Amino acid sequence: MMKKANALVMLSGGLDSATCLYWAKKNFSEISVITFNYYNRIENEKRATAELARRANTVNFLEINIPFIKEFSDFNNNNNHITHNYDRRWSSYIPARNLIFYSIAAHYAEFLDIKWIIGGHNIHDGTFFIDATKDYIEKLNLLIKHGCLFCNDDPCAILIPLAEMDRKTIINLAIELNVPIELTWSCHNKQKTHCGQCYACMQRIEAFSSLGIKDPVFFKNT
Repeated sequence: MMKKANALVMLSGGLDSATCLYWAKKNFSEISVITFNYYNRIENEKRATAELARRANTVNFLEINIPFIKEFSDFNNNNNHITHNYDRRWSSYIPARNLIFYSIAAHYAEFLDIKWIIGGHNIHDGTFFIDATKDYIEKLNLLIKHGCLFCNDDPCAILIPLAEMDRKTIINLAIELNVPIELTWSCHNKQKTHCGQCYACMQRIEAFSSLGIKDPVFFKNT
C-alpha cells in the first residue's frame, strides 16, 4: 500500500495501538514506536508497550517521560467534581492529550525523517474524547504542515487506520495480522492481571464475547 515510507506508531500497550503497530508493519518499510510516560502511568502498560515494540522488531523505541501530564483522576486526587451525566471515562481524561502527544510525535518525526504518524483511535473514541475525532486529527495535520521546515513540502502526517472500525472489527483485524493480543494491556487498575471490572476491561469482554472468542489476556493463565 505505502511500502517504502517510514512510520512512527503511537503505542500505548492496548489492543487498538497494538493492532495499528502490526498494520504499520504490513504497510510500511520501517517502523518506529513512540510512547508517553505521563504521571502515574500503569507499570503493566509500560511493560506491554515495550514488549510489543520488541516483538515487532521496531527500529526506534522512543519512551518520552512527561510526569507533569496527569489524568483527570490524578489531577483531582480522585475527587470527582463532575456530577452531571458522569461517565467512567472521565477518570482517564487528559486535557489536550492528543494535541500534546501528536505534537511531540511530529517533533521526532521531522528530525527522524519519518513520513507517517500512526494513531489508534477507533469509531467509539470520538463519541467522548473530542480530540480523537477525524475532524480534530485533520486540523492537527494542517498545523503540522504549516509548521514543518525540514520537510521540503512533504510534511509528516497523522494516519488513523482504525477510525471507522468498531471493537469487533479491530479484534478480527488483530487476529488477521497475528497481533500478540496476549501481550496487550487495557486495564485501568494497578494489579497483576486485568481486573475485568473497569470500563476498559468491560469493553474488551463485551467485544470478544460478542464474537465468541476468548480474550487471551483473561485466559492465558488458565
